[in-house]
Amino acid sequence: MPLTTYAVDVNFTANLIQNPPCDVAGPDGVDQPIRVPFGEVGITKINGENYRQDFTLTLSCGTGLGNAVALYLEYRGMVAESFDNKALQASQTGLGVRLYHQGVVIPPNTGTPITMSDNGVATLPLYAVPVKDTDPSAMLYEGNFTATASVEMNYP
Repeated sequence: MPLTTYAVDVNFTANLIQNPPCDVAGPDGVDQPIRVPFGEVGITKINGENYRQDFTLTLSCGTGLGNAVALYLEYRGMVAESFDNKALQASQTGLGVRLYHQGVVIPPNTGTPITMSDNGVATLPLYAVPVKDTDPSAMLYEGNFTATASVEMNYP
């Protein structure tokens, strides 16, 4: 007795990419805005050290990248050029925010190399401090301020 056979095509699809993307997570989770609240900041006490706020970024790239990949964390935003080229300009003239990784300032529009762990995860302890223009003619006023930048991960 002959066997009856029936065949069906199976189509496999994928999109090849050079390297898998990394997820960037702050305190509120993956791909969420990173909020760094300074709270109440005394104008006369801003000195680039007071009001330090620590926070952590976690980079998850999967084990496919390995630990030999060259990751580069870029930090982009408006520079407080008039008084501190290593600070991000805040919404109030004469006020800025410096970002630090391992005690070294990361000026806006630059970056820092990152070493990936064997499990495809890197934890970056960062901190930010407000800075102000020390020119006596520069006046800061009471009120809220913001400073906004973007963080990008670049890898080959």
